Amino acid sequence: MFGAEVARTEGRVDAGQPGARAIRECAMKFNLLNRMATPAPAPAPALGTMAAADDAPTRKAQAYAQARTTTDWYLEQALEFERSKQQERIDSRELAWKISRVSTAIGVGCLIGSICLVLLKRPSPPVLIRTNDTTGVTDVIDVARSGSVSFGEMQDRADLRHYVEMRESYDWETIQDMYDAVSLMSGPRERERYQALYNLPNAPQKALKDQFRIIARGGPVMFVGSTAQVFFSKKLISVNPTVPPKTEYWVATVAYTHDNIPEKRSELEIDPTGFRVMSYTVDRDWTRSSDNGAGTPTVSTPTAAASTRSDGGTQ
Repeated sequence: MFGAEVARTEGRVDAGQPGARAIRECAMKFNLLNRMATPAPAPAPALGTMAAADDAPTRKAQAYAQARTTTDWYLEQALEFERSKQQERIDSRELAWKISRVSTAIGVGCLIGSICLVLLKRPSPPVLIRTNDTTGVTDVIDVARSGSVSFGEMQDRADLRHYVEMRESYDWETIQDMYDAVSLMSGPRERERYQALYNLPNAPQKALKDQFRIIARGGPVMFVGSTAQVFFSKKLISVNPTVPPKTEYWVATVAYTHDNIPEKRSELEIDPTGFRVMSYTVDRDWTRSSDNGAGTPTVSTPTAAASTRSDGGTQ
């Protein structure tokens, strides 16, 4: 009977039964064997059975010892099975972490490589070239794109064009506003030069009055070191429709800086960035042909002075 119980327990352990359950069954079998091995009180044997009764305790003790040895062996096997399963789980977890680390390193390397390739293979900003069908003159149109031109540079380009257009334009109705704005955006020395033009005998307000207008249009802006060159055109328009307009092309060389932001609200609306022109000169753009207008007066402006120098005269 003991051998049959042990055989059934061994079969369940070998079949992969969980170790904890096998341990509990072994403990139950061990208690059962203890109870069965304990001799129960019995009536006094007959004389004919005395010899057989003397051998019974010995056989029971041997069976008990054998059952205990077998139970200890199965208990040790169950514990070893539990230890092997625990070690297997630990090894599996360590392997999973190693694979995860390697995969993460490969992913990060691929991401860095992709970023480097994108930066290296990024195309250059496109360049637009405009051609005048009449004169054949070509000029480059600035193209701004994300990452190629900073916001500060774009603001400087806008301020330079705005300054040149206000300084070179003339309109009888807005002359005072332009005069104040140019004076505000000019440095001390350049402000004196600009204001002195309006005190000459052939100043714009004296020569043009309300009979002519000058419309200046800023073009491409090129930076040369700490200065900038602004290409612009000037069109002299008469209120008399019989007088044809005259267009000239010039290049302004401007040295500028950024001073303190104006404190007055009226000045802040005109110059919110503290843009200051420290030096301003103009030269004729000989790459473009000018229109020849008839009956245009001579005006004292920086461009008029440059035109006089180019013709060989002095101002």
